[in-house]
Amino acid sequence: MTPMDRLRRRLAAGEVVLIDGGTGTEIERRGGSMVEFAWCGAAALTNPDVVREVHEVYLDAGAEVIIANNFATARHILRQGGFEDHVETINRRGVELALAARKATGKTDAVVAGTISPTEQGGPPVSLDELAADLNEAAALQAEAGAELLILEMMRSIETAQIAIDAGMTAGLPIWLGWSCEPGEGEPQLYRTGDPLAAAMAWAAEQEAVEVITVMHTETEFSAACLDVVNQYWDGPTGVYAHTGDWQPPHWIFDGTITPEEYCEVAKTWIGQGAQVIGGCCGIGPDHIELLAETTIRGERV
Repeated sequence: MTPMDRLRRRLAAGEVVLIDGGTGTEIERRGGSMVEFAWCGAAALTNPDVVREVHEVYLDAGAEVIIANNFATARHILRQGGFEDHVETINRRGVELALAARKATGKTDAVVAGTISPTEQGGPPVSLDELAADLNEAAALQAEAGAELLILEMMRSIETAQIAIDAGMTAGLPIWLGWSCEPGEGEPQLYRTGDPLAAAMAWAAEQEAVEVITVMHTETEFSAACLDVVNQYWDGPTGVYAHTGDWQPPHWIFDGTITPEEYCEVAKTWIGQGAQVIGGCCGIGPDHIELLAETTIRGERV
């Protein structure tokens, strides 16, 4: 049985699964280079030892799914960061480093996920056709490198989510869909576009290729309200991995971020709402994940 098969069985049985915390922010904390307009996207090339170390630390902390450092490795991102000539190498190596970390730690049941995102990292918008080409390329490269799951991160519109789903299906990978949200006037909305989360979820509920829907890269204190909306439309597994901190491109500032103890208390609320996939995004580090593993996740079912 593969790690992904085991993960699916656990979710079907109602178990709560722990994923990792923020990869890019932890790479920066450990001295990895951040690139203007590409953030941590080139780190698999510029700081491979740091990237692998971050994955190892999360696995040792208790993460059962680790996400390769491929959030910002689509061609349009690496082009504006000056690394377009290395698109194939970076996308493959991101997954390879995560796989190497799994082998080094002996956490053979952990799932290694790839990721794609429509993020622009402060650069100019790209056309939907260009985005489709870039995400298809990234998904295919990550699948070829050994990714066992594809997590669609920071989805902000139905149009870009459809492109990402199509890319995952073409690559032949299981798909998790992650919405990034912010407060709207009376209801949660998708980050930056302002599209209602409810409308996005009404659409997402019809997407048969999607296995899990998460609220991710969303403020910790606002994630529960977003999860309520997700639950109104979706009866499959859900999850939350929130963020904390202040984004000042290309760096994250961590003054006043949420403590591991505080984050665990909030996570209990999400589990009470039925969330089965719990982890962290930007600013949530190994200490948060370790405490979740020790006190919040262990033995939980929904």
